[in-house]
Amino acid sequence: MGDPDWYVGNYEFQVPIFVLTHTVPEKLPKQSQRLTFTFVTDGIESAIRQAKAAAGDKNVTVIGGASTVQQCIHAGLADEIHIDIMPLLLGEGLRLFEDLGAEPIELETTRVIESAGVTHLGFRIIN
Repeated sequence: MGDPDWYVGNYEFQVPIFVLTHTVPEKLPKQSQRLTFTFVTDGIESAIRQAKAAAGDKNVTVIGGASTVQQCIHAGLADEIHIDIMPLLLGEGLRLFEDLGAEPIELETTRVIESAGVTHLGFRIIN
């Protein structure tokens, strides 16, 4: 079996990473000078606030599933949404666009990139 910490020098995002979680792992992942991990257990607002402080004048990217996206939208913390669609039906799980509230969310399309096996969509949140 290979080195479980192989990603430290190879991971594409060599930036501080803030992990939204209910439980901090006992064994922390290996870190480097540029790639660090902070486990945040007190909510999405705290995670975004800490990430923005670490990013300074740079953008903050949130990567997550339906629950994380919904929390960002509910808290008014998302200004763009990027969705990657792959031809695979899972059959169950959280629906991305469920529980977003009664008010419609207006989106402006910013990108559509089609390629073999995946379509990338980008939207700016208007309201």
